[in-house]
Amino acid sequence: MINERESREVVVLAFRAVKLTEKVLMKVIQAYLNSRLEQPEHHGKLKLKELMQKDQGATAMEINPDAVRGFERIAKKYNVDFAIAKDKTKRPPGYQVFFKGRDQDVISKAFNEFVQKQMKKAEREPFSKKLQNFKEKADILNKAKTIKDKHRSMEKSL
Repeated sequence: MINERESREVVVLAFRAVKLTEKVLMKVIQAYLNSRLEQPEHHGKLKLKELMQKDQGATAMEINPDAVRGFERIAKKYNVDFAIAKDKTKRPPGYQVFFKGRDQDVISKAFNEFVQKQMKKAEREPFSKKLQNFKEKADILNKAKTIKDKHRSMEKSL
């Protein structure tokens, strides 16, 4: 009689433990699903459709194809949301950059930095020109050296 009662209690306890773990498991799964829904907002390069669905108005600007990569780096640095669209109506095709930011100051700072880098890049002398200048200087020095060597050899022969 005692063993029978104890065995019933063990079975009831095991059944309650199974229910408890089932409830705990359901709560854990629900918490996980809620956390997946509340992911942080993405900043940086977006598709144009995604950018337009955001709450603020978008501003557009034309940009050179060479400068697209530089703009992407700076915009990501300042968490400016942007989308790049190819303008196929022009020959050669250009690019339109649509952007949004929470704060106008951040957008203006990002564009100032971008413009400064582009100006600095434009002021630099291309490497090919520098190389050509050094080649010309080297040729002049080599010619002067060969003339000097010829004079020495003529003096020795006399």
